[in-house]
Amino acid sequence: MQRTLLLLLSLLCAEFLSAQQRILQALIIGTDTVPVIRLEEVVVKAKGISARKYNRYTRQQARLEYNVRKVYPYARIAAGKITEIETRLQSISNKSRRNEVIKKEYNELMRAFKKPLMKLSITQGRILVRLIYRETQSSAFGHIREYKGGVNAYFWQSLALLFGNNLKAAYDPYGEDYDIEEIVRKIENGALLPL
Repeated sequence: MQRTLLLLLSLLCAEFLSAQQRILQALIIGTDTVPVIRLEEVVVKAKGISARKYNRYTRQQARLEYNVRKVYPYARIAAGKITEIETRLQSISNKSRRNEVIKKEYNELMRAFKKPLMKLSITQGRILVRLIYRETQSSAFGHIREYKGGVNAYFWQSLALLFGNNLKAAYDPYGEDYDIEEIVRKIENGALLPL
């Protein structure tokens, strides 16, 4: 801890000393002027793990990154489509007309995305379910139940459970899904490109 603090302090001092020849941005708070310095992101890794464990961990992270980059565009498209359908359905009060719109949208989605989604692996499907929850704040099960009915939703949930997936899975960016959240943030900041 002391080493880290000392390193951070020395980096700040070096930044200030080298900044004598250039103009810095400053933030004025009350009567104080605070310099604004942008530091590069630092990744802190655990110390003392064996090379084999470290290599396995980096392979797992690389695979997770690949899977998230492949699936994230589908989650964004799904969120946009769900928002679009919800806005269209708000203006329709007739139940048969609502079902007609839902059926039409469902057929369009199936025509456009059935083949690419069928090629996803089980792991990618799990990640997609979690990312859909992240983007829409509602589970995939909830969306299916809302648009296709409860029986349909329970059928797909049962099928998903057979393959080790859960359509009711929530997204926890500070817990279980922390690694996924880190990768998504990199994609959103432009540091990574989706596949």
